[in-house]
Formats: sequence, structure tokens, C-alpha cells
Amino acid sequence: MSREITFEEGWPFVQKVVTKLIRNLEGELEPPINSAEYMEVYTIIYAMCRQDLIYQQLYDKYRQVIEDYTIQTVLPSLREKHDEYMLKELVKRWKIHKVLVRYLAKFFYYLERHFVSGRGIPTLREVGLTCFRDLVYREMQSTATEVVLALIHKERKGEQIDRKLVENVLEVYAKIGMGTMEKYEEDYERFMLQDTVSYYTRKASMWMKECSSSDYLLKCDECLKMEKERVNYYLYSSTEPKLVEALQEAFKIFYV
Repeated sequence: MSREITFEEGWPFVQKVVTKLIRNLEGELEPPINSAEYMEVYTIIYAMCRQDLIYQQLYDKYRQVIEDYTIQTVLPSLREKHDEYMLKELVKRWKIHKVLVRYLAKFFYYLERHFVSGRGIPTLREVGLTCFRDLVYREMQSTATEVVLALIHKERKGEQIDRKLVENVLEVYAKIGMGTMEKYEEDYERFMLQDTVSYYTRKASMWMKECSSSDYLLKCDECLKMEKERVNYYLYSSTEPKLVEALQEAFKIFYV
């Protein structure tokens, strides 16, 4: 395809294939996108990009595709679920989002290479991540943190929890920081440490009344071991020294 294609000519086909991709990801009965369709989308976007004025229009449309899907499909599916079911849906939606962005980045590769690169604007991957952060994460993270903390309380009481689920949820916090651990630290870790101090301060107060000094120290050591194991199971390693400090504050003991 050597001729230039206007946006009005080319976008309907691109939209059709993108819609098919989304239906595939949603598990609807739709034949998967084949190599011929992929090449045709790529070629049409290439032909449209031969007109400089269309670059920005395509860049904006890329963002709009992700935003529309998120608002119309992803958020409603999350809002109707609660507790652990909401966490599972969040993990599912995060995984689908990553696949969607990966496919779209392939479709729009020419746009990325010849418009985005070198202009100091967000990459297509960054645009996708920002959409998820601004539309999904900001709305759901507070509730997700509460549910995760409730699961940790259950585990501290000896109940079995889905550790892999917690690990996958916390991955969202870590990855949404766009290369930093800022969101994990501010939106989850900070609250978890505060909750840990509060939980074990109550425990320490009770143990001091009921136990001998040696038994008290033994209980403290057991809890320290358990909390360190928690880091290995589903927290990030950077949390461990902060968790030890939280236990020191609660138990009034210095751990070397």
C-alpha cells in the first residue's frame, strides 16, 4: 500500500480490528486476530502516518481506545465485585491491560518510532500505564489496600489465605509507579506498617500481662520470624527492614 490514506479512510478498519482484539481479551466467541489482519492494521497506520498532521490524531486515538475500554468495561466489572473477588478482578484486569497495550503497541509501532520517539512525550506503553493508573488504580487502590490488610489479619490469626493473589495485587502497586516503588510505598506499605505497629502493640500489651519475660521474648521472636516470612511470600524485599522497625516499635525490643 503506497498511497497516503486519510484518517477518515483508515481509522474505521483500525477500530474494527481493535474491537475484535478487545472481544478476544474479554473471552467472547470471536476468531483471534490473524497475521493478515495485523499486517493490514500496521500498513494502514503507516499509510496514514505519511501525512504529518495525522500523527497527533492517531496518538490521541490510541489513548482514547484504552480510556473508552477502561471506562465502559473495566471499571463496571470492578465496581460490582467486593472483598477478595474484587482483588481477583483487579489482577485479571491488570493482566488483560498489559496484553492489550502490548498488542496496540505493535499495531502503532510506526507511530511510536516516527512520532513519539525523540519528542519528549510519553511512550505508547506509558500512555497505557497512565490510563490504568488514573482511571482504575486511583479509584480502587484504597479499597484494595483495606482488603489486603484484612487478609493479613486473617493470616496472623492462623487462617489460610491466597498468598499468590496478594502477591499479584501488590505487583500492580509496584508496576503502576512507572519505574519507582512510590505507589507501593505510599498506597500500601505505609498503611501496612502502621497497621502492623497497632496490631502488635495490642498483642505486646496483652502478653506483658500474661507472660513471663522469657515467654514474652519468645513470642516476639516468633512474630518476627513470621513477619519476615511474609516478606518472602508476597511483599517486596525493601519492606523487610521497615517491618523489623515496626516490630521494634511495638515490642520495645531492638533487633540486630
